Amino acid sequence: GIAAPGSALQAAAGISDDGADLAKDGPAAKALITNGAKDFEWFTNIVGLANELVVRPTPGHGGVARTIGTKTHFPGAVVTYAAIHVLGQIASGKAERLQVLKRATVTKLLTEGGKVVGVECSVGGGTQTLSGAVVIAVGGYAGDLSPGSVLAKNAPHLTKMATTSDERSSGDAIALCGAVGASVENLDTVDLTPLAAVMPNAPDSQFKLVVSDAICGAGGKLLDAQGKRFTDEMACSQVRVDAMKAAKGPFRLVITEAQAASVQWLCDF
Repeated sequence: GIAAPGSALQAAAGISDDGADLAKDGPAAKALITNGAKDFEWFTNIVGLANELVVRPTPGHGGVARTIGTKTHFPGAVVTYAAIHVLGQIASGKAERLQVLKRATVTKLLTEGGKVVGVECSVGGGTQTLSGAVVIAVGGYAGDLSPGSVLAKNAPHLTKMATTSDERSSGDAIALCGAVGASVENLDTVDLTPLAAVMPNAPDSQFKLVVSDAICGAGGKLLDAQGKRFTDEMACSQVRVDAMKAAKGPFRLVITEAQAASVQWLCDF
């Protein structure tokens, strides 16, 4: 889900939340909190998702219900596919304003006078050059564990750990931007999740599925090898990860049938 303090969903539920605890994380966090709720509401109204959203408590937010999710299915997928659908409609009706290139791979950022002025991309077996303003909006880099990867260069101690990122999170965009002199920061700071689940059909795989924190928010409990709780399930990820390091596994996430009702589809997944 998406943490959006001050959202209309919170207001409708009688929740007053200024997100002050998150604003302490720095200027970027403060900007997101100041504008995030109204920007997110504008976006979800545009793509027609306003009636599909719910607000839930999740770990790391002091017990405040501020994380916006969807009633069913993963919110990231729901929001992404809704946006793709709307963009497709615009591209069909106003081709002079929007073109959507599918299965295209940007291979180079084009520069002129120290400014990025376009991209070179491979699509349909050929190469295209597109000119104009460029916005980079991509995923992470923890899916590439190879020796020359972004992760290996910045946080090599993590390359032997399990990851919930697949090969699509390769850091290619970071390399593209670095090639034209873009600055980067905090690449050595990688969030660890305490809810990476071992897949029964691939117990030894380094790739793990991540279980939604919404289950903890609904009342789920983490148990150690002795079946005892060893941490506050509503604490932030790092606190729970540190508690796991100090405890003995295997670890299990459990939830009562009554508590699971609000997140049943996540439990079934």
